[in-house]
This record gives sequence, structure tokens and C-alpha cells, in this order.
Amino acid sequence: MILNFIVLGFVLMIGYWWANQGLFSAVIHLLCVIVAGAIALAFWEPIGIGLFMKSSWFVSYAMGVALVGTFTVTLFVLRLSSNLLIPGNLQFPKWANVAFGYPVGLFAGVLTMGITVIGLGMIQSQRTMLGFVGQGRAASGSIRQLSSMWVPVHKLTAEFYGQLSVGSLGTSAPLRHYNPDVHLQAASLVRDSYRNGRGQVAMRPSQAIVDGAWVCPDRCVIKVRFGRGARDFGSQQMTLSAAQVRLISHAGGTSRPAVVFPVRWRQEVSDGGGRVFAFDDLSHYVTTLPGRETSDVLFEFPWREGLVPRFIQIKNARLEVRLTQIETLPDCNPVMRGVGSGPTITVENFAGTPRLPISRSPYGAISLTASTSPVIASSNMSLQIKNIDHKLSEGKHLFSRERKSVSRAMRIDSFYEPAGTRVVQVDVSRNSPGSIFSAAAQQAAEGSVPMLVDSNGHTYSAVGYVYEKPKGIEIRIEPATGLSADQIPHLPSSGNQKLRVIFYVSENSQIIGLQYGDVSLARCTLDITPKS
Repeated sequence: MILNFIVLGFVLMIGYWWANQGLFSAVIHLLCVIVAGAIALAFWEPIGIGLFMKSSWFVSYAMGVALVGTFTVTLFVLRLSSNLLIPGNLQFPKWANVAFGYPVGLFAGVLTMGITVIGLGMIQSQRTMLGFVGQGRAASGSIRQLSSMWVPVHKLTAEFYGQLSVGSLGTSAPLRHYNPDVHLQAASLVRDSYRNGRGQVAMRPSQAIVDGAWVCPDRCVIKVRFGRGARDFGSQQMTLSAAQVRLISHAGGTSRPAVVFPVRWRQEVSDGGGRVFAFDDLSHYVTTLPGRETSDVLFEFPWREGLVPRFIQIKNARLEVRLTQIETLPDCNPVMRGVGSGPTITVENFAGTPRLPISRSPYGAISLTASTSPVIASSNMSLQIKNIDHKLSEGKHLFSRERKSVSRAMRIDSFYEPAGTRVVQVDVSRNSPGSIFSAAAQQAAEGSVPMLVDSNGHTYSAVGYVYEKPKGIEIRIEPATGLSADQIPHLPSSGNQKLRVIFYVSENSQIIGLQYGDVSLARCTLDITPKS
């Protein structure tokens, strides 16, 4: 009700304003609005993805801010320019201004509010938009229209620019074919996330790739490999609802592509192997195993014979399904049962590499421990590193080597372990068997980072380090992005400084080796037992 009143009120107010300004002024303003909307939609993805998504904390706001911001700035420039170029006005009878100027103003109001609603719908928030849902998951898990607006400005705007994109303002990537029914995405498919909108609503397209496609007479299966950047808000896990995933078919000319939502998915489960689940309940979500560097998910869509998949859209990130990836099968059930995220690295990769000694001590070459030793901090200290329940979680801080007595209630002496993961630390100093400064490690490609590998071939990139240097002990932890190569300290050749690298590893897995880029440095056997 609130959103309906706001939208209707602004549309009527804009129409009334331009009716009073005159028919000619109303027409000029409408033309400016149409052009501003077309420009905003044309530059929406380049600005949102190419510019705003560079900051990880801004990913969930990038697309909404890019659309509304570009539209607002462009409309301001166009209105300013039109006022300078056309300083005069044409006079029409009052009845003409009211009879024709008011509808023209109303149309400008519809487009203005339509762009605004679509943009706001792409910004991280709860599932509803001032109480309005639009399209989303029903109790059965199916996608349907749950409510409607009195004046569906977002739909009218999407339809208008969709038609222009295959008409007079046609481009090589028309809105109708590349992002059909964008109004439904905004209200409120992408916001229909985990726990009523608490899951992330956006994802960088670079954090997922299509790794396979199978087309059968009645269904289509798409395999997607997700990277660590697809996880929700820097956590160690990604969540995904059926409303946030859709498959778009090829279409040509002015025709509309087919758009379908998944009915089943296959993911890896904690006890090993893969399992098929159905999107038949509001509580059913794709959930990747915590800590994994990459996660493979197979989505099954209802399909019609003759259709060709073109894009899979996940959290509004559009991923291309290449024609060379598509395999036609008589039945897709074997794919759903048997195709999983097979190992990319095996035990054989570590044959002949030195074996890391395993120790229960935090000072061992590799150890299953969350201890920050030798650092013991106090929650009363002014730290540049965040803590959760007195456990270091994110940031960078240089600690003094001076040991002080800290009460148990104030003590911070361990790293935070996200649900389903354990902290593993590896000594990668120059004198360690797992050194990343050895001759073997120097053979790795530029930009390489340390990675642990488990017995199923899954990799875990470094998320932090403990660097013991003369001026103090530096601790850094970046759970959302992991460490890049230029963030890892370079130790002097003297060998008198120590560096331990921190990893988040999935519970119930077994670590078999240490990689540095594509070079196998050392092998080991370390069982990652669950927290007691």
C-alpha cells in the first residue's frame, strides 16, 4: 500500500507539474526522459559491473546505484542543455495544455518512477519493497506473481524500452533479449534470497562460469562453477534461491525469449559425493560447502524441444551458454545423478614432493589450530582488525612483541572459524619444508598464492597470515577475497623471520598437500575434524 501511494502520487504530481508548464515543455521533458532512460540502460552494466563492482563491499548496491545514478545525471544534463538551447516556449490554449500536456507529463512520470523502482529493486534490502513483492516464490517453491502494483510503472517502463531495444533504438545486445522482464528481476526475484532477503542479491559475473550444458526433450541442465567471490557477504558459503536463477533462450528479431526457473539442483554434500534436491519448498536453497575455493552446481530447468539456451542469469549476473558447450541427450536424468564437481587435483600431483611434518603445536609446519600465538590481545585495545566473539575475523594490525597479562574475559587469542570450517595454519617461511620462497616455488606463475588441496581435489586459498618481524607481529585476514599475491609478505633471505599462512578448510575433509599456484610444494595427511 505504501509503495502504491508513493508511486501513484509522484506520477500524478509530475503530470500536473508539466501540464502547468505547458504542452511544449512537457513534450521536451518527455523526450529528455526517454533519452536519459535509454542511455542509463545502455550504460547500466558497463558502469555497474565494470566500475562499481570493483569494490567488494559495494557489489550488492552497484547495479541499482548505476541505473538510478546514470539516469538522474543524464536527465539533469539533458534538461539543462534543452533549457539553454530552447529558452522560449510555445503558447497553447489552456485546454490544450491540460488535455494533452497532462498525459504527456504522466508518461514522463511513469518512465521516471519505473526506472527508479527497477533501480531500487536491485539494491540489497529485504525481500519486500515497502511491503510490495511482485513476483517471487510461493509456499510450494514455484515462481509466480504474488502481488501487483496499482500502476505497474516498472513493467510499463521495461516493456517500453524492451520494444525500443529491438526497434528504433535497436542494438546488438537488446534489452528484450539480454535481460528480458527486467522489472520482474527488480520486483522482486533477485531479492527473494535466503532468510527473507538476508542473502546477497548480486554477484560479479566473473565469479561464476558455465561449465557444461545438456538439452533433453523436456528439460535442460546447466552446470555452473562458482568462485569464492560468489559467497554471501564475504562468508565462507553461498546461498541461492530458485527465484535468483533463470535460463534464457535464444531469440531473434522482435520475438521474446523463453525464460524458465530451475526445478531441481545437484550439489556436493558434506558426507561426500553429490545429491539432487528439488526447489519445492520455501526453505530449499542451494548452499555450497563452507571454505571451498570453487563449487559446482547443476541446475535443471523445464524446457521445450527446439529451444536453445543462451544465458543463465544468477543474482542478475548474466553468464553465456556457448553453443559449443551444449550437448543434446535423450534423457537428462543420468546427468543429474552422475555429473558432479569432479576433482581437479589428485593425490598423484604430489608424488615425489617432500612430506610436511604434522604437529599438534601452533608452531608446526602445518597444524589444525585457530590460535593467534604468540599474539594475545585484549578487547580493550584499539585494533584495526575486527573480532567476532573475541576472535579475530577481518582486517590488518601490527601487534607489539611485548607480552602483557590479559584477563580471560577480555582475551583475544584465536581466529574466528565460520560455521562448517576450521582454521589450518602452514609455516611457509624460508626454512620450512612448505616454504613459498624455495627454488621449486619460484617455478610457479607470477601472481600465485598458497593453496591447500584435499583428497577430493578441492582447493582452499590463503585468507590471512601471521608475520613475525623485528618490529612486531603483523596479522592480516581477508575472508571475503582471500590474499592476493601482492598482499603476502616477502621474507628476507636471512631466514630469521617467520610467516604462517591461514586457511579456512571445510570440516570432515582431509588435506593431502600444499600448492603454490600450479606447483606442488609438499604433501601431508591432515584430517579436518569438526569443532567439538
